[in-house]
Amino acid sequence: MPDVFLALALLLMMLAAAIGGLFVAYRKLYHRLQRLKTELSVRKMEITDEQDARKQAEASLRRANEWNRIIFGNTRDMFLIFGITPEGMPGRFIRVNNAACHKLEYHEEKLLEMTPLDIEYQSGPGSSAIPQYSRRHDLETTVEGLATLSNDDVFRYENTLKGRRFIRNLLSKKQLVYEDEFVTSAGRRFPVEVNAQYFEMFGEPMAMCVVRDLTEHRRAERALRESERRFRGFFSFSPIGVAIYDGERQLVDVNRACLRMYGVPDVQAFARYDMFKNPYVEKGLQAKIERGESVRYEANIDFDHARSSGLLITSRSGKAYFDILLTNLGATADFKPEGYLVQVQDITGRRDAEEALLQSERQLRQAQKMEAVGTLAGGIAHDFNNMLTPILGYTEMAIDRIRSENRARGYLEEVVKASLRAKELANQILTFSRRSERQGKPMSVAPILKEVLALQRAALPASIEIRRVIRTERDVVVANPTQIHQVLMNLCANAAHAMRHRGGLLEVVMTDFVLGSRSTSEFSNLQPGRYLRISVKDTGMGMDGETAERIFEPFFTTKRRDEGTGMGLAVVHGIVTALKGAITVDTAVGEGSVFHVILPALESLPEEERVDIGDLPKGTGRILFVDDEPEIAAMEAEMLASLGYEPVVVTRGAEALALFEKDPSAFDLVITDQVMPNMAGTELAERMLALRRDIPIILCTGFSERIAERQAWALGIADILLKPVIRHDLAKAIHRALAAKGKAGNLPLNSSDTDSAAQRRRV
Repeated sequence: MPDVFLALALLLMMLAAAIGGLFVAYRKLYHRLQRLKTELSVRKMEITDEQDARKQAEASLRRANEWNRIIFGNTRDMFLIFGITPEGMPGRFIRVNNAACHKLEYHEEKLLEMTPLDIEYQSGPGSSAIPQYSRRHDLETTVEGLATLSNDDVFRYENTLKGRRFIRNLLSKKQLVYEDEFVTSAGRRFPVEVNAQYFEMFGEPMAMCVVRDLTEHRRAERALRESERRFRGFFSFSPIGVAIYDGERQLVDVNRACLRMYGVPDVQAFARYDMFKNPYVEKGLQAKIERGESVRYEANIDFDHARSSGLLITSRSGKAYFDILLTNLGATADFKPEGYLVQVQDITGRRDAEEALLQSERQLRQAQKMEAVGTLAGGIAHDFNNMLTPILGYTEMAIDRIRSENRARGYLEEVVKASLRAKELANQILTFSRRSERQGKPMSVAPILKEVLALQRAALPASIEIRRVIRTERDVVVANPTQIHQVLMNLCANAAHAMRHRGGLLEVVMTDFVLGSRSTSEFSNLQPGRYLRISVKDTGMGMDGETAERIFEPFFTTKRRDEGTGMGLAVVHGIVTALKGAITVDTAVGEGSVFHVILPALESLPEEERVDIGDLPKGTGRILFVDDEPEIAAMEAEMLASLGYEPVVVTRGAEALALFEKDPSAFDLVITDQVMPNMAGTELAERMLALRRDIPIILCTGFSERIAERQAWALGIADILLKPVIRHDLAKAIHRALAAKGKAGNLPLNSSDTDSAAQRRRV
């Protein structure tokens, strides 16, 4: 039994050793397999990288070939690439581009069978033989002596010499630029400029010629010569006097017209006259001329003085007016003066006509000044309205938070009233700035009269006393404030002019009276009723009867040309007549003048519509508000929130557009300012409506032009509000816009709101 156990133990040990050996072998095999996998993976990555690199190289090569094909095939110059034979002759063409085929009128296949010598122009062979001494090198043989050569032999021989000479020069210089003539397949010759370059490709010598067709260039040269010929003709026969000077201000040439204008016999005599320094050049321009600047001036030349003082040898006498343009022709390549061109026109006969036009020119300049003042007034009103907007808005919201019995509420209500009056003042400024007149409305004349007299007091000398007498409170007329302002300004300016030398009293009296049916004989064109009389009195020299009858005629004036246009009283008469009134004058020589303006009067101004802030229509919805003024934006946000809406405020048009583009349905209404940097309100509205056609948009502006209004209505703007925006107006505008989309707030629209909205859309 022990032997059995021993044998069994030995067997188990052998089995364990075998298993251990197998395990070790397995481990080695496993590690080797893992190493092989790793090496295989690395190799696969290397192969992939190599394939990617090859693909990129192939793509780059394809792109480079495509670029070369595009450039080579589409350039306007001819590209000709050819080889060089072992004998030193130009070989056949290897590559040609489309321009070469087009210019030479060959198909590409045919052109590739030819050499440069086949397309260059050569004088053709004749029919007779030419005996001459010849030293010929044909391949490896040399023949010397007297030989009789045919014309074909001479042609081929000269062609060979030309080709070898070209290759020899190209090999030595590597680049040649020369002019030649090419021949098309139809035998047409045309000049070319050849830029030949030598290069080697795969060890083979080659040449590339970039050839430019000089046909247009030669045509331009001929045109230039023709232009020079025409210039000489124009210079000689031009009716305008022309003199040309060099950089040293020495006379080069002068044409016949200039000699004739100055009455000078020839060029030599004209050269004695110094065009750059003479008593007929204005002193202010003399320094500019000495500096070599280009100037234009009018010279009043006294030929008698010029002849007696030796300045000019001339046959003319008396005085003449010349319009002279002296032009500096610049500098040469080395920064030296090129010269000067002087052009002279005799404008003596034109001066009288110009004097006749001065009156119209003064009127035009005055109109331009008024237009500029109007533009300035519009800008001021725009800024003024922007400043009033937060004042009104915050004041109205403050009133909401103060009880009615609090005295501070009354103070704030007075602030609102004053702000509304300031808004009306801004509207008057806007009326002045607009080119089109506003429709007349009931207005009080006294404030405008006080304003005009204050302006006159600042402008008139102390020797003129101003007195204002207002004997009525019924000073309401239907007119435009600008019209009344213009009438009073013209009458006061006219009265001040009458007292400009000795001084005096300027008195303006305003009264009212009732014109009965029995009194209409005095004012035959007026209807019975209440009228306002404005009398402007001066203590000047007065007028005689004949002058008084013509003072309202356009362009009639007793003033000098530099003192008036004769249109002031004519304009006053036109305005007063348009307002269904009348104007008369009482005057006598030495007793001054009194102008009476009669205008139909109303009993009083209509009561201003009282706004009850408690009836503000409120609602709900998300409103996008856009204004580039941060103060206005912050105020409007609070105002919209107080009306129940959810405001989203931005200060840039581009930011608002980007926000709207993300989700056009996120907003129920958009309110935008018109005047903003980079993007106007109408542009922003147009782009938003293109994204969502039914979005209601309200446009706010501090300076409404009629063109902008028409554009806004055409785009589909829901409403337009003028700054400063009153809270009540804003609430109703939002309510109207949302009601049109079925999203109105807590108050229904009444008929007046609907009518006013429709009326705005008819503007």
